[in-house]
Amino acid sequence: SGGIVTDSGIVIATDSGIIVVTDSGTVVVTDSGIVPIDSGIPDAHADQGAPDSGTVHDSGIVDSGHAADGGCSTGFHLCGTTCADDTAPATCGTSCTPCQAPANGVASCNGTSCSYTCDPGFNVCSTGCCSCGNVQTDPNNCGTCGHSCGTEACVDGVCGSTIVATNQANAYAIAADDVNVYWTTTGNASSVVQAPVAGGGATILVSSQNDYPAALAVVSGQVYWTDEIMSGAVSRVPIGGGVSIPVASNLSYPSALAAGGGSLFFTTTSFTTMNGGAVLSVPTGGGSPVTIANNQMMGQTTSIAVGGGSVYWTTYADLMKAPAGGGTASTFASQQYPTAVAADATNVYWASQYGGGLVLQQSAHGGNVVTLASAQYYPNSILVDATDVYWTTGQGGAGTVMKIAIGGGTAVTLAASQPYPSGMALNSTTLFWVDFGDGTIRAVPK
Repeated sequence: SGGIVTDSGIVIATDSGIIVVTDSGTVVVTDSGIVPIDSGIPDAHADQGAPDSGTVHDSGIVDSGHAADGGCSTGFHLCGTTCADDTAPATCGTSCTPCQAPANGVASCNGTSCSYTCDPGFNVCSTGCCSCGNVQTDPNNCGTCGHSCGTEACVDGVCGSTIVATNQANAYAIAADDVNVYWTTTGNASSVVQAPVAGGGATILVSSQNDYPAALAVVSGQVYWTDEIMSGAVSRVPIGGGVSIPVASNLSYPSALAAGGGSLFFTTTSFTTMNGGAVLSVPTGGGSPVTIANNQMMGQTTSIAVGGGSVYWTTYADLMKAPAGGGTASTFASQQYPTAVAADATNVYWASQYGGGLVLQQSAHGGNVVTLASAQYYPNSILVDATDVYWTTGQGGAGTVMKIAIGGGTAVTLAASQPYPSGMALNSTTLFWVDFGDGTIRAVPK
């Protein structure tokens, strides 16, 4: 048998192992360990064996993640007498426990925890990997398993939408409960309108001329709205109709509106100065407005949300935050160029024009920002419920209505080819939106 001459000596492979001749001596490497032949060479792995395929060094063997001192290299962990890959499904993380995959799935490991992917033709569901038909055409599993189109067809993985109302000139803001949908029209025939969630029989709750009702909220049998004019107001009217009552008046262009904790939160803007925006609150029953923040550089459109005891709003470039009960305002996320914000008790979600259109999530306490979706053409409204985040994109005839699970996952298209979807509302089962481009109010199962 021949040998290979290296800087460290001569290496000879034989049937019984590998013989290394160095200045320090000669060793034979076999399945049972390292056997010194001449003067002693430290055997770092004599107690756990060394495979024939190992790389031989004067100080020991580095094999399958073995470190020269007898431990395991970075990215490996000791399972019995073997250094195992942290990402191997058979020995995931540091527990050495095999990952289990459901039927019709393949196990995987990210280095710390187990996961799985479903085989082609199967989709992730609550019980593992489910076969739910063709998600491109199945109206009971449209776009993804379990997403029902109700009475509408599923075409190319997208449900058809239900039209609640048509010919709503300059329809803009929208709200909903489990009984009715509410929306506003602006301009010469300004109004606040109500219709059953299934459509038909629209009722005009408030009608006026040259007003601009810009945002809606429904609380305890009352519909609230902002009138975005120079000396505007936040007003309310009973569901079903009645006398409208100002909750707060003499406001400078009040626009965005959100409700929470018995109060209404809204924004105002002064077009005389660059930093003339403000955020205020008022009890739902009326009273003197309380200033949450002032000197705000509001953008062309402003959005506001309440969650977890805080109020969030968008400015031209930043996402801001303040205690809902009053206190110091601070920048929650800077240089985002946000178009809309939503919040729950745990997280904050926003749509951004930055980076080609992003939908983002961050813990209300800060930390890493999660990109839920990218390459979203002009995302312009956003909502969240207990499980999912919803947003709209686009203008012209290329608008979409989208959703994705909180924390991330596969985005689902709820509606496509929409003429400028500009506002959304949720109830327990349905997502509603305004198509500003053609004055329709539409709905789809969420």
